[in-house]
Amino acid sequence: MQIECKQCSRNLNVPDEKIPKDKAFNLTCPGCKNKIRVDGHIKKVDLYKPEEDERVPMGEYDPVDTTLMISDSEYDEDEEPLEIYDENDKLALIMDRKNQDAWSASLSGLEFKLQVPTTPEQGVHRLKFHEFQVVVLNEYYDETSLEESPVYNYIINMPMTSRRKSFVILVGEKYKSTDNMEAFALSVNLVINERDIDKLDMILRKSINENETFYKIYRETLQAHGKI
Repeated sequence: MQIECKQCSRNLNVPDEKIPKDKAFNLTCPGCKNKIRVDGHIKKVDLYKPEEDERVPMGEYDPVDTTLMISDSEYDEDEEPLEIYDENDKLALIMDRKNQDAWSASLSGLEFKLQVPTTPEQGVHRLKFHEFQVVVLNEYYDETSLEESPVYNYIINMPMTSRRKSFVILVGEKYKSTDNMEAFALSVNLVINERDIDKLDMILRKSINENETFYKIYRETLQAHGKI
């Protein structure tokens, strides 16, 4: 779907597979941070600032399939905006309230753009609509055990074509930091003990670089055999 921001006239291209099915939605322009409402209850999509309720036709853009949207009356004003990022942006999803400041500092230093959901359900929702290069999960996020965690269960059941694109980090009190066998047994890329949070910068740089090198070789091997 192509969308134009009224505020800065920036053209946005939202992948069809990331558009919530049967829902109107908000998105945030990556250029000017204006919030845009996308609503397909009329022939051509209208864009407007929610605070002004001022509609502007999209002109020559192709109309959006109206079955993908809902009417104004069904729209939840509290629904979170769908963030739109540039193609080369690196995204990180942080679900570790206890150590959030440390993760934010380290990942921002590695030039990641951060998202911090407020609930496990919101975390799962964001995983569905964004491709995160790094996902951080505390073993007791939202005071829920790992076995009962909707986020963890969603991650370990992701299709491998999607799962291998994310570097998943599990944080807890009982893990041995950077233990590859323990990480493998838990279906994640890295485990970190909370006692080692002060070493995050060093651990992340080393582990993420090793993962990127591995998958670079993996992709080149597949390409050489005509698999991609």
